[in-house]
Amino acid sequence: MNKIRLIILASAICLSVGTMSAQSCTGFHKKACSSGASEGWVYNSQSKSGLFEAGMSSEIKIVIFKDFDYAMTLCNEKALGKGELSLSIKDAKTGEVIYDNATDEQSQHIEFTCATTRSVIVTVTAPGGDGNKSSKASGNDNKKTASKTVSAKSAQTVDGGCVGLLIEQKASSKQGF
Repeated sequence: MNKIRLIILASAICLSVGTMSAQSCTGFHKKACSSGASEGWVYNSQSKSGLFEAGMSSEIKIVIFKDFDYAMTLCNEKALGKGELSLSIKDAKTGEVIYDNATDEQSQHIEFTCATTRSVIVTVTAPGGDGNKSSKASGNDNKKTASKTVSAKSAQTVDGGCVGLLIEQKASSKQGF
């Protein structure tokens, strides 16, 4: 009976050590991305974090609402190497590219006002690699639904780390009469 308890205890310890060494990016955007709360920005629950390999792209579909100002901030761990994250936003219905930070000096922070309510697809690409790895985010942080997913173990053996997309909003100021 004591041998069984010892085996169970040893197994539990091994599993917890393995879990502690695996990288979790849950909530990374809340901790690492600069918030504009002091300027009246309010956290948007569509914000996400995820584990990325170098060169990996990930898409997330979000809804932006009319008469709101939005701020999007990208942040990443230094483990992803040199270079800035790429960000593009396109209309989910038409595929029209609304914004691409490649034409904006790779800006890691943007602010904009939404004239109409619409669904958009936000694509974030980590620096490095060949850019062919992809993932589509849905639901909770780190949850991926694509043919290629990144496990915490594989990210530790290649260049990888956490990436955060912080989305904030506030009501637009009324202008004019």
